Amino acid sequence: MSARAAVAAVLLCAAGLAGPAWSAAAQVPPVVPPPPDPGLRPTTTEAGTFPYRAEGQVGPAQLAGACAGRSSERAADLSAAPQAQARMRIKEAHEFATGRGQTVAVIDSGVNPHPRLADRLDDGGDYILGESGTADCEGHGTVVAGIIAAAPDPGTGFVGVAPDARILAIRQSSTFFEVELPDRTSGRTRSVNAGDTTSMARAIVSAVQTPGVSVINISEAACYSARQVGRATDRDLQAAVRYATERDVVVVAAAANEGDPARTRCRQNPDTGVGTIVSPAWFDADVLAVAATDPRTGAPASFSIRGPWVDVAAPGTGIVSLDPSGTGLTATLANTEGDRFDIIGTSFAAPYVSGVVALVRERFPDLTAQQVVDRIQQTAQHTAGPGGRDTTLGYGVIDPIAALTDVVPGAGGMPPEPTAPARLEDFRLPEQEDPVRLVVALVGAGGALGALGITVLTVSTVKRHRRGR
Repeated sequence: MSARAAVAAVLLCAAGLAGPAWSAAAQVPPVVPPPPDPGLRPTTTEAGTFPYRAEGQVGPAQLAGACAGRSSERAADLSAAPQAQARMRIKEAHEFATGRGQTVAVIDSGVNPHPRLADRLDDGGDYILGESGTADCEGHGTVVAGIIAAAPDPGTGFVGVAPDARILAIRQSSTFFEVELPDRTSGRTRSVNAGDTTSMARAIVSAVQTPGVSVINISEAACYSARQVGRATDRDLQAAVRYATERDVVVVAAAANEGDPARTRCRQNPDTGVGTIVSPAWFDADVLAVAATDPRTGAPASFSIRGPWVDVAAPGTGIVSLDPSGTGLTATLANTEGDRFDIIGTSFAAPYVSGVVALVRERFPDLTAQQVVDRIQQTAQHTAGPGGRDTTLGYGVIDPIAALTDVVPGAGGMPPEPTAPARLEDFRLPEQEDPVRLVVALVGAGGALGALGITVLTVSTVKRHRRGR
């Protein structure tokens, strides 16, 4: 068996109530990823093979429930600009850049066509069924894409962060599709959600090799115990994100949400130390990892997992975006049983940052991927942590206008014309309080070492439909 084949596919975790943080006894010394191994990177052939089949997979992926229907929310109820966009002054940022000439790859559950993405949505492939990346049964990826690139509409206040950017839709995982995998304990098979870190690694390589892609958004994560770092099976994913950096593509990834400790490995880390590893976010040299905040107060969202790899933060609650099954907007998503829940999670903080990356790449076309990351970090609203960084918000909440206008020592790029630096209005970081337990929806059915678990980072009280047990 080749070294690449020996890298086990990592499976998916389940949804439930937020659980307790790791105890002090569970803390592990600071965790540093091993050096990337380029030999584990998916090949061009692997990256371009659709659909993806996990090792031992029995049969094709099957739909776990009816595709989500149209939101019942009235357009009038969503006509005001979301608080997150108003607070970050997104429309004012468009005076300096709109993302023109940039393509953002959205590696997610797919992206449905929508009038406000018209003529700017490209099919990047489908690792679930081998059909199209422009098909999104659950709506998660469509909401993400809307935050990044929705065109303005006179009838509503919502607009994407980079409304002239293109979207490359890659369907890589979904809570609405299940696959059957061997269960070593019972000798039978078990149903898990489609998609793992190996398919994610292949999607990243495919995106990097697509002409024009300058940003990759990953609103998913794999969680596992820090005590298993030496036996981790996400090395192909690490090699893929290093490949993106080497090819001058910025990778933005969600920091993950805290979940039920009995059913998922996405547990909150303590203020110091690391109990939970979040991948690909922990590959900090090659990933811009994004935590979530409450846009009303600027406070960290209690579900957002802390870690030394957290770089910046963006709004992750009160989310409004494109309705995946209609032509308007929505503030809710549905599960496989048709129940709707508010859109919150680090999944939706990450695309705010991806949109700002697209703006910076347009305005400063000569900056490298690393210089773009440096500029966004250095212009964030810095925290009180050592060096202006902590494990909850990283360097702080992103500041789009400052990222587009400030003179940043060492980060490269001078504004094309003299511009007075602009800062976020009425912003302050409150003292960190004990997390209020929220309900966090994560994807799949995790196991031990071989099941690190990609999680679609959405908050809900979803009951997962399971078959084949």
